[in-house]
Amino acid sequence: MALSASPLLEGEELSSLEPAHSVVLMVEGMRCASCAIAVEARLKRQANVSDAAVNFAADIAMISWQDKKPDINQLKRAVARLGYQLHTSIDPKRSAEQALKMRKQLQLRLAVAVVFGMWSMMPAILLYLAPFGTVEPEFMWPLALASGLFAFPVLVYSASHFYRVGWRTFIAGSPGLDSLITLAVWAAVIISCWRLYQGSAHVYFDAAVMLITFQLVARLLDTSVRRRASEVVRRYLQDMPARVQVLDEHGNESTLAIEEVTLGQRIRLNSAQQLALDGVVETGSGQADLSLLTGEHEPQMLNEGDELLAGCTLIEGCVTLIVTATQGERRIDRLSQSISRVLSKKTALQQLTDRIARWLIPTILIAGGLAIALSLFQGLNITQALGRAVAVLIVSCPCALSLAIPLVITMGHARMINNGIILRDPAALETAADSKVVVFDKTGTLTTDTPSVSRVIPTYKWTEPRLLQLAASIMQDSVHPVAKGLHAYFITNTASAVPALNDSGERQSLAGLGTQWHSAQGLALAGRATWLAQQGVDIPKVSEGGMQLHLSLAGEYAGCIEFEETLRPEAVSVLRTLQARDYAIYLLSGDTAQACSAIASRLNIPSAQVLAERSPEQKHRFIEALERKTKVCFVGDGLNDGLALAAAGLGIAVGQANSATGLAAAIYLPNGIEQVPTSLRLAKRARKLMYENLFWALAYNGCVIPMAIIGWIHPVIAAVAMSLSSLCVLLNSARMQGETPYREET
Repeated sequence: MALSASPLLEGEELSSLEPAHSVVLMVEGMRCASCAIAVEARLKRQANVSDAAVNFAADIAMISWQDKKPDINQLKRAVARLGYQLHTSIDPKRSAEQALKMRKQLQLRLAVAVVFGMWSMMPAILLYLAPFGTVEPEFMWPLALASGLFAFPVLVYSASHFYRVGWRTFIAGSPGLDSLITLAVWAAVIISCWRLYQGSAHVYFDAAVMLITFQLVARLLDTSVRRRASEVVRRYLQDMPARVQVLDEHGNESTLAIEEVTLGQRIRLNSAQQLALDGVVETGSGQADLSLLTGEHEPQMLNEGDELLAGCTLIEGCVTLIVTATQGERRIDRLSQSISRVLSKKTALQQLTDRIARWLIPTILIAGGLAIALSLFQGLNITQALGRAVAVLIVSCPCALSLAIPLVITMGHARMINNGIILRDPAALETAADSKVVVFDKTGTLTTDTPSVSRVIPTYKWTEPRLLQLAASIMQDSVHPVAKGLHAYFITNTASAVPALNDSGERQSLAGLGTQWHSAQGLALAGRATWLAQQGVDIPKVSEGGMQLHLSLAGEYAGCIEFEETLRPEAVSVLRTLQARDYAIYLLSGDTAQACSAIASRLNIPSAQVLAERSPEQKHRFIEALERKTKVCFVGDGLNDGLALAAAGLGIAVGQANSATGLAAAIYLPNGIEQVPTSLRLAKRARKLMYENLFWALAYNGCVIPMAIIGWIHPVIAAVAMSLSSLCVLLNSARMQGETPYREET
């Protein structure tokens, strides 16, 4: 299969990166997806708000408007009435601390529910066996009371979260699962207490405890995976230097925290240091590694007036910069904010579950009312009618529905780990089944960061081994990529056996030009052809293109070594496998057109599907434009890919991707792209099982609710039946772990 050429998308990819009228805010205090539903519903009702999307996993809300901007203070007050806090600044650290605190609270609540729930079930079991003569009639009421007393800590402490969130979603006008749980639990408790007051031993405390325990398990499974998304922004910025060297008006140097630096101040950046703030070069020169933000493989020369962004590293030289963007306004900050916007968007599966929750609750309440009416019509008393309604509420409580997605994620995560695949964002997996296009970044994804020697061109007085050895001797202490390439060449080739030149003498690296070595044989030079010519070396006419290293010794030209990017060993076989499965392959990179075309030709990627010299924002816009036509999987490595990875239907980060990229992607492959085909297959399998679980959970409710209405299901049996539905979902999800993908052809 092949899609139309990329020019069709060129106009579309120039669309705005962000909505014209929108803002991303942080929501503090959310504990589950129902909290997000309540906050979202409340925000949508506020003046001038055209739309709102709240993401529980990332603790963020995106507010959109048409003409007049909403009053942020009014939005804060509206959210505060629900018990949450709205912040204009995103604080990932606070979000991470809140996630950890919430997880510990859930674990404690579950521990209390399990311990006291078991004690509550013990007298309940004896009551079930009473018709068989195992319990004397005079002991039945005390056993029922004991069941209620043991259930008390579970009902008061373990379930308190469900009551609080259920009330908040109710008053917000969007009652969800927590509202239904609250209703079912308190209906069971009130009827049980009333029956105890009447002297009856027919109570339902055990059913309420089972309901609470199962829901806590589901909530803990869900948060254990999904809350990792809140780490994206925090990890995106955590590796930036915290302090910089600042120069005052007299040239005196001091070290300040980046929060204390203001616009226009002068900072110094030395060799091998990473820049913490955006700036413009005032004095000095050097070579910078821009790959984290641009994907550009080859180091770039810096001169006065050039812009250098936070996250870039100075390889050689020393420069003084004037700060043009402080913390919070840097290019890297804008990228993290854009990722927050992307994370706030809801996927199709999330929208589907929201719709299910909206119509399921009124349906269940109507079913409970029908059960009461039918009971009274059949001549039952009000207590018996209410008991039947409780059975309807318990049996229809969608535990299986709430477990449907987290169980597949948990099972699939273990299965993927066994294949060297790390699941990061399960919400994106649902698009895998429809993916038709795989877009690859180049640098660090299809290629390594060490160039390879492609051709050695010595002059007639030199041999290839001697020229290589001269180059290795000159570049002995260099950190330039070609020095790494030479080192790799000598490790894998017999040329390393050539006797080394005398390595004594001083070496000096001139940023952007080359390296000179005062050897015993004379001055040796390695660098650009133009620089050697400026040093008086007579160089034959050469065409400079790509990565070349020209060498001379004692004023005599020795030859040239050409380098090319090194393909990952598995790149050819992986792309061949994907193409055989009818995926269209695109190459999207920040590197030069010449470098991208060279790699594309080696991998059989059509030239019309090669896009070079793209910034992170342009990558994002291209992915968005392509997504409007078909489902896209983007495979990348590096900070400059984070935005595209988050925007793609399925993002896969590979290789030694930094922590931000790995978390912005749905899947992380630490060992390279070899497992990309397997990842796609497992992701498709996971998405299929998610939909199967949703179907069976809803089908279960469709079967048992009518049975409960006509009185065929006792409340206790309803609790058992509810657990059986969860067991069915569990067994179906276990198929994910047993799925063995066939071995990819090499």
